[in-house]
Amino acid sequence: MSGNPQLHVGLCGAGIGGLAAAIAIARAGAEVTVLEAAEELGEIGAGIQMTPNVARLLIAWGVDKVIGDNLVQFEELNLRRKDGTRVGGAPLSRIEGALGLPWWLVHRHHLHQGLAEVARQHGCNIHIKSRVSSIDYQSGGKVNVKTESGKTYTFDLLIGSDGVKSVVRRTLFPNVEPSPPTGNCAYRAIVPYAQIRQDPIAKELVEKKTMEIWMAEDKYVISYPISAGEDFNMVLSHHRNPPVSTVQDVNMEDFRNEYKDFDPRLKRIIDMVPSAQRWPLLATRLESWSSPQKNVVLMGDAAHSMVNHMAQGAATSMEDGAFLGRCLREVVQNRISVSDAVTIYEKGRMPKASLKQQISFLNGAIWHLPDGPAQEARDRAMMKELDGEQLLRSPNLYADPATVLDVYGYNAEAHADDELVKFIEGRERSDQRTFVTKKEAEKVMDWFLPESEKLSVRAKL
Repeated sequence: MSGNPQLHVGLCGAGIGGLAAAIAIARAGAEVTVLEAAEELGEIGAGIQMTPNVARLLIAWGVDKVIGDNLVQFEELNLRRKDGTRVGGAPLSRIEGALGLPWWLVHRHHLHQGLAEVARQHGCNIHIKSRVSSIDYQSGGKVNVKTESGKTYTFDLLIGSDGVKSVVRRTLFPNVEPSPPTGNCAYRAIVPYAQIRQDPIAKELVEKKTMEIWMAEDKYVISYPISAGEDFNMVLSHHRNPPVSTVQDVNMEDFRNEYKDFDPRLKRIIDMVPSAQRWPLLATRLESWSSPQKNVVLMGDAAHSMVNHMAQGAATSMEDGAFLGRCLREVVQNRISVSDAVTIYEKGRMPKASLKQQISFLNGAIWHLPDGPAQEARDRAMMKELDGEQLLRSPNLYADPATVLDVYGYNAEAHADDELVKFIEGRERSDQRTFVTKKEAEKVMDWFLPESEKLSVRAKL
């Protein structure tokens, strides 16, 4: 899509969130330049969940077609005690059926590759070896950015998509430092399925494509397939005192002993891991995401890093990008100003990101309960899931109906459209005869209707 030269948007950081934002903003008609500090474009780490709220974006942008079979779907979710006893779970078809969207599992590298390819297809200019050294946003309305190599860029809007160590955030809010809310941290590990299938005890865990969660006091392990179903991905949660704030190399004997009394099948797989690192879980809370001039704004981990227990860190940054793209489309079409777009974005997204931070922390608390009355109440509250019953409320937040709708059913682009209508028209999109809003119609009725039969609540956008 050709960009509008009247609006030039810069992004500092070409991670998952930055590339998602680049695609959304390019689709809106703006010129997009992405500055990435790394010498090569890529993503480190292991598996990541593309839950339905962001699977919808991959589909809308055509990224799913680029990634192809490396987007893996699983059959069922199982929650277990650390010894392997099942206490809750749900078939994935129930969640995907209710939302009409897939729940994908993917290696970060494959996701990043797909986003980068689609960003380039949309004309985004991605510059590597472009570490930002200075940002001047106070000299007039434009933002002047200089890199360590001496190159300078001028943008109408600069977006800080540069993660927890954000240069942009440090420029705006020099006293803010992401920190671990508790001693919780995590290992990441990958073991080939082929290797697991050779083990007479462990092979039972890979007979089907499942997501498994083993819960214990101050620890849990979550596993799922990635890379076209060829790799078994694990995130291994644990606690350290004092809390961890940087990535650490670990002694592998200590790593294996951490989970020595877990399910014997899982323990065999953990023992196959050749090396691992300990990753911090950092949280960021800000009162504002933008400069006073509204010409610089933060997104993703730079604005709202969170613990990982709902698989929503990268997903929330992708939502930010999608929402910003919708707002900037109205700037391109001269309906609102850049300042208006940033204001609408902050008003809409800050409460949503805060909700995700809270739910993520609470889900970790659920999975980390020690044996005793609280753990027994948790297990009892979701036990009927094992009989196939769909509960109205469940401690299994990955299948709890209210949480699934709020988190995994969220549509960032539709939310942006609603906020834009409220800003431009001074009211919500609603039917003037019945007063039914578009939001409520979708929540109650439109979600199951064919497109031609949905309640006619149209915006003027």
